[in-house]
This record gives sequence, C-alpha cells and structure tokens, in this order.
Amino acid sequence: MGRRMKKEILLFAISIILCVAIVSSCEKESKNLPQSNNFSIAPPPSITIGQNFGGGIVFYIDSTGRHGLIVSKVNQSFNIPWSNNNNSIVTHATGTGVGWGRENTKVIVNIQGQGTYAASICDNLDISGYDDWYLPSKDELHLLYQQKASGKINLPDDFYWSSTEASQNDAWSQSFSNGANSSTDKHGNYSICAIRIF
Repeated sequence: MGRRMKKEILLFAISIILCVAIVSSCEKESKNLPQSNNFSIAPPPSITIGQNFGGGIVFYIDSTGRHGLIVSKVNQSFNIPWSNNNNSIVTHATGTGVGWGRENTKVIVNIQGQGTYAASICDNLDISGYDDWYLPSKDELHLLYQQKASGKINLPDDFYWSSTEASQNDAWSQSFSNGANSSTDKHGNYSICAIRIF
C-alpha cells in the first residue's frame, strides 16, 4: 500500500471520527432541551399578570418574559377526590416545582386510568381549543394562591388539590383563604383549577 493511499485512509478515518463526535454532541444537546421547548406561541410583549390569554388568565411569567402559566377562568370542580378509587395507589407524582404539574398529571392519569378525579378532569379539559391543561404542582398552586391573595386573580376561598403526591394515602392541598398547605387524604373532596403553560 502506497504512502499516498495510507494518507487518504487516515484522512478518511479522521473525518469519520469527527462526524461521529459532532452527531453525538447534537444528540446530547437535544436530550437536554428545557421542558419549555413544548410551549405554544409566545405572547405579545405587553402581556401582564391577570391578563386574559390562551384560554384563561395569566398568573405567572418566567424570567424570559416569553413563557409562563395560565389558569382557567372557572374552577373545574368544587367537590372532587384526588384518587380514582377507594384504594390509595402510589403514583410517584412527587414533583413540586414550577413546570412539574404537567408531568405529575400525566403520571397520575397513566397509573390511575380514566375516571372522575382531579388529575383526569384537568387532563381531559378543552377550553377555547386548548387541550393541554393539567393539575398544578404544589409550587404552581402556591404561586396561583399568591396572585389570588394580591387581588390579581379572582378564585373562590376554598381548598384546592395540587398534583403533588405526599404519600400513598395523601396528596398536597392548599387553602386559598389563608395560604396554608397540607398533606391531605386523597379521598377528600376539594376544588380543582386547571392550568396550562404558554
């Protein structure tokens, strides 16, 4: 094999290695995209807390100013259990932070199936053509309460379910009259308000 042939083979091998490295790097980046890559179209620059938008009312705007959370204009239920049946099931829907409610809701519905319970009602909701509503996480629900307490959102003074599971028998709920949150029996009947991401 001539020297020129060896050089061409070596260059070919190097180019293959570089291509593999680039593709691998792109795959890593795509796996680490933030959850916000599924958000719908960004709102106009003038959007504010309390404004009607995207089928509900804006109650949170993130640091980019382009994404946030919307709550439905009316409660979906005033007397509904968190659990789908009389036997409590561990769902592992334990995310508490902003953005986790959507994942919690998917997990709960996947584990508990269809029925008349908090997560399923939100998951099946369609308002003005928007069908990506979900039951808020513990922290999302607290943000909603804060805006309600400040007078920017009008919701009844009631106890509301979050999508955050506390234990096999309990899930987190929040009072919208005094802001207290507590671990509550999943079979209790509380209010629910669906939210969505924009």
